[in-house]
Amino acid sequence: MKPLNDYSWVRGVNYYQCGEEQLRRELGYGKRVNLNAVRIWLDRGWYERNPETYLKNLVDYVRICYDCGYQVMPILFNGNFLDPETLTETYYERNDTYTRAVVEALKDEPGLLMWDIMNEPACNNWTYANDIGEDEKKRRYDLLWAFLRKYSAFVKEVDPVNATTIGHTTAWEVEPTAECVDVLSFHDYSGTRKKLYANYGLADELSKKYGKPVMQTETGCLARCNPYDMTLQACEEYKMGWFVYELMIHGRCDSEHGVFYPDGTIRDPGTIAAMMGCYRCRDLDVMVVPVPNREGQGQRCVDDIRKALTEYTCDAFDYRPSDIEQLLNACERAANLLECCDMIPMACPPTARIFAWRKMERPPLAEIRRFAYELAKQMQDICELL
Repeated sequence: MKPLNDYSWVRGVNYYQCGEEQLRRELGYGKRVNLNAVRIWLDRGWYERNPETYLKNLVDYVRICYDCGYQVMPILFNGNFLDPETLTETYYERNDTYTRAVVEALKDEPGLLMWDIMNEPACNNWTYANDIGEDEKKRRYDLLWAFLRKYSAFVKEVDPVNATTIGHTTAWEVEPTAECVDVLSFHDYSGTRKKLYANYGLADELSKKYGKPVMQTETGCLARCNPYDMTLQACEEYKMGWFVYELMIHGRCDSEHGVFYPDGTIRDPGTIAAMMGCYRCRDLDVMVVPVPNREGQGQRCVDDIRKALTEYTCDAFDYRPSDIEQLLNACERAANLLECCDMIPMACPPTARIFAWRKMERPPLAEIRRFAYELAKQMQDICELL
């Protein structure tokens, strides 16, 4: 796609290459929330093992994505695991061959959004090293920026039409290569709103300074105090297109990144809401806290659990344990009330445990009783407080 003045319409995800059936299924999840772009990592090493197969699979991937309603941003190089030798003339021939082949293969595809020359160029131990002097640090950065300028120009030579960008780690690293790309892009994993808005604010300033559009191409990490809804709200306020990290909950990053599980369910409704432009209220002057016992249901749930927990012993030969179905029904009503009123942690919702027990041929009665007791205690405490 030729360079545009505005990419605020982009609603993307970082993703990976996979088989067609899985690709169509998972991209289908994203269309539920109107996603329209994917950002993928390429690999020169994998290309060199079998160039013909690699390029065929890549073209097929882009075409399938386009058929599913997505445009693709391929990333040619990756700074996260950077081997500094690859920045030198020793590797120019290999880099040139790989880059030319990939760009030639995709440059006429309607599903191509733009080229990302390198992901997070400076985010590695080589550039961020603390045990080197200022002169050596400058030399390393100069070598890195020179590489990025060279390959930005190289891509433009092979493909003069489609837009280029570089996915910098933060807005503070954008300026050294701002003049050599069509679109500025940065990432954000800020842990506070102050830092987040400083990052977005600088990106916006640089966009105006260089007269180029800016995008946010990687964000969202539960383990970095960086909730998706916080950063997507900033994207909307600054009218920036965005890519979250990442579409699926899978692999080594499954506990900190991702929106959809393989079956299409989700971890956090707040992320989905933010993708649709709806955000949780955090204004105490506006907020109305739910009252789960407003109609007496909270206390009824406590009473029902107490009744279901009661075991009868008429004599030594007539012991009647709790009825598991009655106990699970009472627990489910209480769990539903606590969950819909946001009165309980949702990392592992209590209803998930109830659903799991319902699938078992022989549910663990003692464990369910302990769970029911704790649930009723939580509900009782909340009813008394509110």
